[in-house]
Amino acid sequence: MIKDIFFLFLKLSLLALGGGFVFIGFIELEIKKKSWDSLCDIPSLIAVSTSLPGPIITNLSYLIGKSLKGSIGGLTAILGAILPPFLIIYFLAPLLMNQGASNYFVATFLRGGIIGVMVFVLLTASRWIYSVYKMGAVSFISYILMTALMLMGIHPLFALSIGFIVNISWGGKRDIE
Repeated sequence: MIKDIFFLFLKLSLLALGGGFVFIGFIELEIKKKSWDSLCDIPSLIAVSTSLPGPIITNLSYLIGKSLKGSIGGLTAILGAILPPFLIIYFLAPLLMNQGASNYFVATFLRGGIIGVMVFVLLTASRWIYSVYKMGAVSFISYILMTALMLMGIHPLFALSIGFIVNISWGGKRDIE
């Protein structure tokens, strides 16, 4: 299983141009494909990894690897996740700088990457919104309220507090599956 963990995170790191939120979308799909979702609670690990300091990819990799195969699994997952960007930067950056690659080539590559990142961020956000919608009208309204407050420039802690108060006040006590 250690080898499987390494190659999973290696593959996902190669595909996750765009950072942690793209990686989150990929990892959720891949863990379900491998039927490892019974071994680790992905939504909880995502919540913890996004609240920890540092890159989401390394935090999430370690937490998933650790829940699958202990500390060795966590370290293996981190190695798989950081190896592709390290090698790409190590070998490609000097090549682009020394060979006089045109800015047009680099800009075109990054524009294509931006489109891919936008697609995966939107897919991940739509799954999150749908899961909140399934929790009920009050949860959905508080989610929309929190998002709107943050988009208006309100501090996220204040927006989350408002959403929490709305959910507790009008949502009542509810069993979560």
